[in-house]
Amino acid sequence: MIDSTAPPLDELADSWSGIHEDYDDLHNDAYDRTVLDCAARLSADPGGESALAWTIGLLLTAPYVAWGEDDDVAPHVKAVLEAADRTLRDRPCDHDDHPYQEHDAEYDLDLAEFPYQLADESAEWDEDHSREQWLCPRNVAGFARIALDIVDPGSVTGIPPRLPLMDRRGIDTLSAILHGYPEPGTDVGEEISSVAFGLRIAGPEDRPGRLLIVMAVTWYAVSDFVDDASLLDELVSALEEALPHFAGASCTHGVHVQPPGSGPAAVETGIMLTSPGGRALYEQGRREGRDAPLEHLLCPAALTEIAEESLSVLRARRDELRRGAGQ
Repeated sequence: MIDSTAPPLDELADSWSGIHEDYDDLHNDAYDRTVLDCAARLSADPGGESALAWTIGLLLTAPYVAWGEDDDVAPHVKAVLEAADRTLRDRPCDHDDHPYQEHDAEYDLDLAEFPYQLADESAEWDEDHSREQWLCPRNVAGFARIALDIVDPGSVTGIPPRLPLMDRRGIDTLSAILHGYPEPGTDVGEEISSVAFGLRIAGPEDRPGRLLIVMAVTWYAVSDFVDDASLLDELVSALEEALPHFAGASCTHGVHVQPPGSGPAAVETGIMLTSPGGRALYEQGRREGRDAPLEHLLCPAALTEIAEESLSVLRARRDELRRGAGQ
């Protein structure tokens, strides 16, 4: 399956998996060479027998590529994946479905074993999909789109939804802060400022999510953990700028199902609502009777109530801190 000039499959898989787990290592020359070699081999023969292996390699290394998107590697990888998708997605096949259609982010690392499993036709095969379905050009195209979505979130359609990499990191970082145990190296003040800035620049589609994030951070911000009035001022200003966007809002919902009551859960929900993939994941995983319907979370009237409540407690705490500082 793999051409003779490539390293052994087990070495390739270990290399890709290592990069996947160490994705936030910026500008690693060895990682760059591995990624670019993989991209070159896929580009040379996107319709060949090795195409799935190289596509899986790019999918596994895509978080590293996305994290260092300011360098020259990401544009090249995107171009190669786009070309592979164009070349393969409309190839004829007789399959009713393909593995990529059921693939979720939590199983990314499991893909590392498939190139050498597929290469050994004598090996036992116990997957739900056949070898032919895995090797089908349309399946390769599907995994290429998944890799593209990791590198450039929201740029493709026709794949299972997933949360952008930066959003997953945002959930982890803010949840740790709200639990009272920030991750080592976290600048809490900077993170709170970032939350305010995110709401300030939000567009109509992601403004509800950004507002929920501010709501989640508010109860931490008005606690004894924060004694910098300027941080609360940033949150207050962001809410004051957001409220006019919901002016005159009304609805027919009667009673709204409330967003999550705990800070970490509200942060996760808010961040999920800031991207198309996240919103689709929320709907997909929503528990009837336990989680608020998406239409309630996006309702302008409900959002106005949330913004006004958060604004009230933030102003009160800010003014208290200013009085204490003699300002």
